[in-house]
Amino acid sequence: MAHSFNAGLPRRQVLAALVGAGILAMGKTQAQAQEKPAWQPSAPVKIVIPFPPGGSSDILARFISVSVGERLGQPVIVENKPGATGSIGAGYVYGAPADGTTLLLGITDANSIYPHLVKGKVDAMKFVPVSPLASTGYVLLGRPDLPAANLQELLALMKKQSVSYASAGTGSGPQMMAVAVSQAAKADNLLHVPYTGMAPALQALMGSQVDIMLVAVGGATQYRSKLKFYGVSSAQRVAVLPDVPTLKEQGLNVVGEAWIGVLAPPGTSTAITTALADAFNRATARPEYKAKVAELGMTTLTGTTAEFGKLYADEYRKWGEVVRAANIKLE
Repeated sequence: MAHSFNAGLPRRQVLAALVGAGILAMGKTQAQAQEKPAWQPSAPVKIVIPFPPGGSSDILARFISVSVGERLGQPVIVENKPGATGSIGAGYVYGAPADGTTLLLGITDANSIYPHLVKGKVDAMKFVPVSPLASTGYVLLGRPDLPAANLQELLALMKKQSVSYASAGTGSGPQMMAVAVSQAAKADNLLHVPYTGMAPALQALMGSQVDIMLVAVGGATQYRSKLKFYGVSSAQRVAVLPDVPTLKEQGLNVVGEAWIGVLAPPGTSTAITTALADAFNRATARPEYKAKVAELGMTTLTGTTAEFGKLYADEYRKWGEVVRAANIKLE
């Protein structure tokens, strides 16, 4: 005689077991649905870096791309499109389809400053903020033979004679920070010498062709024994340069940092940006990411998409005011 599967079990127990199994299966399905992003890209995701390879922001993007790709279920590719203070890469992403597969590594220079210098086809405020990644302060450096042993001596020199400063180009973050230093020091005889990037500008400083310049912390640490370090522009001292005081603690009222974050093309939907933000936020929460950021002399930036959107708008407005007040023009 054939036996049914519930032989020897009361009917109520069998029903309870079936209901329990159904709840368990439903719970597993819900957990899997929660674990999987609500939106996933249909093709590999490209992060466009608007600067040459090898810089701190480039290193950061490449470091984070693997874990973001794992979360999204598609490879994340980093592509460099340098030129014109980041505006070439920014323009490329601005015109890309708003389908979540082309993103911009936004940064102060290209998104908060440059748009105020050139009225082009890109409206920087139409980019859709996705996720903040990091921020970095600048170091005020002097040529090896500059006759100023500390910041106070440098400020006295700036008031006494013309002092030249290098930058990575007109409208770059380092130039704007030098303008802020000049304004705070009430020294209006600084001479700007723009270069086509940080590398040639640093070489000019090393060769004593210019007097001073401001450099992002990560790009300055290797020159600790070769150049004069007068102070950092961040609100607190940075871990990679613990012996270098902030400009503010030395009496110069200058605090400024560059932000780095992920932006999507105009018109990108909330469903896409929410899923992208989740993937990036999970990656930036990892201890190994925070360790990499610190190694690069940066600070991890966290926050919701809305909080990043507010930072983005505030920085755009702030740097616009600086550009107008200093009457900075592209040379």
